[in-house]
Amino acid sequence: MDKEKRPYFWLDKIAEDLVEREKRLGRKIDVLRVESGIGASGFPHIGSVGDSLRAYGVKMALEELGQRSELIAYSDDRDGLRKVPAGVPEEYSKYLGMPVSEIPDPWGCHSSYGEHMSSMLIEALEMLGIEFTFISATEAYKSGLLDDQVSKLLENSDKVDRIIREEVGSSKPEGWVHYWPRCERCGRIYTTRVIKVIPEEGKGIDACDQEFKGIRGCGYVGEASYRRGDGKLSWKGEFAARWAALGIVFEPHGKDITDSFRVNERIAREILGYEPPMTVMYEMFLDSTKRKISKSAGNVITPQMWMEFSPPEALRMLMFKRYHGTRSISLQSSPLYINELENNVRKYHNLERIKSERDRTTLKRLMEYTYLMEGVPEPWPYRYSAVLNVVSMLPREMDFEELVRVTADLISKYYDMDPESLLEDGMFRRYVRYAKNYVDNFGSKELGTVEIEGNILNAVISFVERLREGMEANEIQDLAFDTAREKGVPVGDFFRALYMILLGQPRGPKMGPLISRVGVNRFKDLFRRSMEEGRIVRKE
Repeated sequence: MDKEKRPYFWLDKIAEDLVEREKRLGRKIDVLRVESGIGASGFPHIGSVGDSLRAYGVKMALEELGQRSELIAYSDDRDGLRKVPAGVPEEYSKYLGMPVSEIPDPWGCHSSYGEHMSSMLIEALEMLGIEFTFISATEAYKSGLLDDQVSKLLENSDKVDRIIREEVGSSKPEGWVHYWPRCERCGRIYTTRVIKVIPEEGKGIDACDQEFKGIRGCGYVGEASYRRGDGKLSWKGEFAARWAALGIVFEPHGKDITDSFRVNERIAREILGYEPPMTVMYEMFLDSTKRKISKSAGNVITPQMWMEFSPPEALRMLMFKRYHGTRSISLQSSPLYINELENNVRKYHNLERIKSERDRTTLKRLMEYTYLMEGVPEPWPYRYSAVLNVVSMLPREMDFEELVRVTADLISKYYDMDPESLLEDGMFRRYVRYAKNYVDNFGSKELGTVEIEGNILNAVISFVERLREGMEANEIQDLAFDTAREKGVPVGDFFRALYMILLGQPRGPKMGPLISRVGVNRFKDLFRRSMEEGRIVRKE
């Protein structure tokens, strides 16, 4: 098939284009490095980890082509604190403008605020199975890693300023040096500016005379080296510096930093002599109210929060599906994400049934990337929706181990499985944990409307009225059969209605033991609320 017409998964296409691009450039880089920036000024969220996952997907795609590749997770922990995020003590406003790597950790478990925030994303990446090399911006500056690039940019500060003005404009006065020195007296960077560059000495004369967030600079004027120094480049130059220093060939970026990315591309080419990395621009994630998820807005869904409700595979799948388009993310929708994962695993093992070659390729590669090229597992013999339905019915006061045992007992009957095999199944235990967290936080899952024929509903109502707390499982089972016969309705239809009310599906484990496990009064309350809320509809 013609290469141009061959169906591609987007990660595979980027990797092939990237390899061809590097050949054209003739750079002969041994290790094709991809990069993801890690914000260290606030709590990491789903969007933060999405950036790293997309970059890691390209790394895997390059390795599939036989290339050596490495993901660099670069922490921007030299940035100054611009605002106090929700969840951080308001008293931290006194640190505004200071590098986050020099601000104390509010929780006292890391050496700095910046290290604490970075560690949360590092932990999330490890939980997601991502292999990466971590680089701290603070260490990069202090170690001299960026010295050559910083020197070139400061010595050509007029050209940097011109590029910025041509591309995005600037509120700074003409000739501004786009580098933030750290004030030796007050420790802030965003109140300090370079007033003169002394290139032959690798120094700058700095003045702490600017205003930032209502804070006036302390007025200090002094000299400081910009090699292995305490300052940092502004974003309009820093990306270019690290691309050139590290040999970065690919970095995805969010729509919110498109202007900064474009400026850095020109700076990399025209001043540092480095062809900037390939990129893809992705849209921002929205919360359930359609607001952009951000650290400053305080509506952050952290990766750790996600993995309390859904497996890492579901998050990887969500990020690898595509990079175009804005998407809403909600922890309350976690059952839908797990259901999609389960369905895609089933489709993967029946690829021959997908008629479209494009759809077949997309599904196949999506699931292989979702499982990090380590093999897509066989479909599970049970569904998360069934586990969630069972956990939703059971008493909240059960401890976790009892909840696992009871759920395994009921699920094993529904799927005709050995309950002991479920108890030893790690995924099953994870499913029960996700379901418990879901019910604890959001209440019982909405099972949908149940339409029941009038005569069958009358029989169900009679059965519910005759149930008494303390009845044995066999008594409940006998009562169900007796009620159906007395009311003259098909036994199968009668039990199907009960299962739809309880489980949201037409069959399940034996009804007597099921209601006994749930609790008669709990079952009767569930039925009453379903009637009152209109979930049970009489079909005439």
